[in-house]
Amino acid sequence: MKILKYIFSGCALLLFSQCTDLTEEPYTFLSPANYYKNASELNTALVGVYDGYQNGFNGNYKYIMYLEVLTEFGSPAYAKDDVQLWNVWADMNNSDKMVITNWDDAYNIINRANLVIGRGENVEMDENLKKRYFAEARFLRAATYYNLVRMYGGVPIPETFTEGLKNLAIPRKSTDETYAYIIADLEYAEENLPQKSGYENGNNWRASKGAAQALLGDLYLTRGSMTGDRTYFQKSKDYCTKVIQSGQYNLQPNFKDLWFWWNTNNKNGTESVFEMQYGAVENEYNNNHVMFGVNITETTLGCYMYHRFGPSIQHYLSYSNDDTRKEGSFLTTVNVTEKGNPSHIIQTIEFVPGDKGFFPGSKGWKTASPGNLKFYDRTENSASLKKPQANSYVIRYADVLLDYAEAENEMNGPAAAYTYINRVRNRANLPDLTPGLGKEEFADAIYKERGFEFVGEGVLFFDELRTNRIGKNVANHVKWGNDNGINMYVNNPLQFTPSKNFLFKIPRYDLDSNPALIQNPDNASN
Repeated sequence: MKILKYIFSGCALLLFSQCTDLTEEPYTFLSPANYYKNASELNTALVGVYDGYQNGFNGNYKYIMYLEVLTEFGSPAYAKDDVQLWNVWADMNNSDKMVITNWDDAYNIINRANLVIGRGENVEMDENLKKRYFAEARFLRAATYYNLVRMYGGVPIPETFTEGLKNLAIPRKSTDETYAYIIADLEYAEENLPQKSGYENGNNWRASKGAAQALLGDLYLTRGSMTGDRTYFQKSKDYCTKVIQSGQYNLQPNFKDLWFWWNTNNKNGTESVFEMQYGAVENEYNNNHVMFGVNITETTLGCYMYHRFGPSIQHYLSYSNDDTRKEGSFLTTVNVTEKGNPSHIIQTIEFVPGDKGFFPGSKGWKTASPGNLKFYDRTENSASLKKPQANSYVIRYADVLLDYAEAENEMNGPAAAYTYINRVRNRANLPDLTPGLGKEEFADAIYKERGFEFVGEGVLFFDELRTNRIGKNVANHVKWGNDNGINMYVNNPLQFTPSKNFLFKIPRYDLDSNPALIQNPDNASN
């Protein structure tokens, strides 16, 4: 039955309703005669690929939660989903339980992209527009494989889309082969996508040339970090340079304005290289509000909130009080209002670090960590419809600047890299980084800056893994939680120390559905 779910969901093409006014009905492989007779129908299918990526990664709270709770930046806030076991790396070789649960979601996205490319070949339409549609599909396919290869190593690469129950036994490619496939997709996307400003009629949410270049810059930085091949750092720097020199992007002057909580007009702004679109409609709202640290139903906060996971107290305390990202990212005070009368405040509750995560705490805080505002929507619609519409970033321009700084430091040392990290720091109201740092000190500074900048956005696990900081940092973090008596850490020591070569197990139910798959070997504790 799992394999049937795989095929049917993989071929279903859903509408991305908040991004487009398309009204066509979705098609499935059950009616192949209906497939894509014109550009409009092919676009409908393409929007389904965006929808798949939205649901499989950026809109999948478990993907971000499970990855970030494995680092010092995130902590369990409640036992649901066994997040406290992930936090201490318990049983991480268990392919039945301790796995990232979106392997099949990823192949759903890949199959949708393959359908657009395969079925689109015979559509009579403008050839340049067709190439652009194919480039968008290949960008999303590449982004999906990039997530997979960093979690699992080499993965199966289907040569076409799924039709029935045939040709489903596909062996894994090597890691190098998988990366080569991703790079080919991204190079095609770079060649055939317009710049962000080249889109008209409100379509600047789509994948652009800059998005492909930024992803290539990040990919080559990862390859350089993982292999030690310095030529990859130069390629990373080259692609980041293209994005920086394009004139398409800039840092949002005020960090707060990046987030829907503070600015409801922030979608697809100047810092957005690529982001996922959400709307207050069924199947299209942002479900990440269920995890980021607050357990409360309060209409002035928008949609109800849960507390399965949140930013760690240790990370929260590491911010300078002058850093505008501290107030801009974290929810620490809530006015509880009278039901039906939001203007009447009956209690103010506050996160107090000294409570050590034990709730309700000295000032009534209802969870074990501060809240992360980056996915919250406190509008009246969010409160009434229970459908938050805050977008989520896949790539921000700040990421490009810090990628460039890291690649430059690896190639030539920090001298010319200061400009790029200081742009990010100065936007946060922090002074320039201490001059005269050595290469390793500067690399540490970039890593810390990324933590301050990107907490809760689903990128820090990969930063920590590729830079080989993960074993030492998680060991120190869990020890800090134990030594300081932090809730969810007490009597819960680290059970496994990861290395940079850590790979997740392929979920057993997906392994069983493909007899050609070979499971990853057990990871050894470092």
